[in-house]
Amino acid sequence: MQSENKGNIMANKSWTLTTEEDPDDPESLLLTFPPDLLESAGWKSGDTLEWKDNGDGSWFLSKKE
Repeated sequence: MQSENKGNIMANKSWTLTTEEDPDDPESLLLTFPPDLLESAGWKSGDTLEWKDNGDGSWFLSKKE
């Protein structure tokens, strides 16, 4: 997964996240974003993210403005 930071792509940094089963809804999955990812991307709790499928098994995330 790659992220976009205020219009600038963070080309040298990527994270691999693992989905987890939602304990409140076993049919749903959760992603936990590590604090360094949130800080690097300029994201905070409550932000809305847009997901783009890169077509190679990875996703590009950016903050919806």
